[in-house]
Amino acid sequence: MRQAGEERLERMLVEKIDIEHVEPCFADETKIRLIARVPVDVSELMPYLNAMLASATYVRDRPALTLTKGIRLITVYPRRVTIAKADDVADAEETLAWLCEKINHAHDHKGEIQPVFEGKIRIKPLDIYGLLPQTNCRECGEKSCLAFALLLLQEKHPLRDCMPLYREKKWADKLRRLKDVLEALGLET
Repeated sequence: MRQAGEERLERMLVEKIDIEHVEPCFADETKIRLIARVPVDVSELMPYLNAMLASATYVRDRPALTLTKGIRLITVYPRRVTIAKADDVADAEETLAWLCEKINHAHDHKGEIQPVFEGKIRIKPLDIYGLLPQTNCRECGEKSCLAFALLLLQEKHPLRDCMPLYREKKWADKLRRLKDVLEALGLET
């Protein structure tokens, strides 16, 4: 009799994505960028990943899927992945393991996921800022509500760090709307 974990290993489409090349990141010299090899062609899964991942945008013509995970910029091609702004190799490997899980989930659940073949509307920091109290109170530790909005989208702050939203009843509607937006993006509230 097989263990549940053994069955999962046999069904995995992508067990590991191997890093092939690493160099300093253009955007931030304290970070790295890399190219990794995907062992199988994942182009047919890209519309499913686009549906699953709020930060993803699919380009059918190439095909390519671009997404963010925190500050990391990830682009998935049929047989390779590029990552920019990874902290180090360990961070990149953790990100690639996360991507493997998402690819395998999309593969295993294709029948349950409605694929999305077009790009999606992006939420910008100004969109989030419009739903914040805009008091620049600094209780979150940032200099302004706009800075907080940007860091919220980069997953460097959870929404609960904005104390006035939770403390003052006059912001209850904004809090509810922000929670809805962030949950739709898969971000922590």
